[in-house]
Amino acid sequence: MNKAVVLPTERTGGDIDIRLGRLSQLFTDVDPSPFREGTLTAEADEYLLLKAKELPANQRLRIVIHLPAAEAAGESGRSASDIAAAMTGHFAASANVESKRIRELFRAGRRAGLIGFATLATCLLLAWHVTENLPARPITRIVQESFVILGWVSIWKPLEMFLYEWLPPDRRRRLFQRLAAAEVVVRR
Repeated sequence: MNKAVVLPTERTGGDIDIRLGRLSQLFTDVDPSPFREGTLTAEADEYLLLKAKELPANQRLRIVIHLPAAEAAGESGRSASDIAAAMTGHFAASANVESKRIRELFRAGRRAGLIGFATLATCLLLAWHVTENLPARPITRIVQESFVILGWVSIWKPLEMFLYEWLPPDRRRRLFQRLAAAEVVVRR
């Protein structure tokens, strides 16, 4: 699945070019054996994410790494396929982290939703009870409306979680998945 090429290739519209002086600019730990467990530096990770965002979502990505001849030839003990596997593995792991973050957000949202809707039901019941059992005075109306407002505010956060908060992690997850599926090309 991971494709790595060391030969010059034609440029496509979905290319993300990275020019490096040494491989340690790309990975935080360039020595692990096997190299497949490499972790990208924060700068490299952010650069690739920004470049991938700029490209159309339906376009297949290709990451082109430009290295000095000694690094690209594998003299450092790392082949082009190892570099490709490390990069795609990093992005696949990052996509899994975002998926877990989304699942945890929905789990917390369900919990908050149960609490919020129970609070809303209680507040609406109390507002009805105040309206029915207390004389019609301005203070009665204030207490009734306060219960109604408190009830609706209690479901604000759960609704926000379900409607909006999951969108940024989902966008990042899809971006990581695109980068994990990208072809990695190593050039001299």
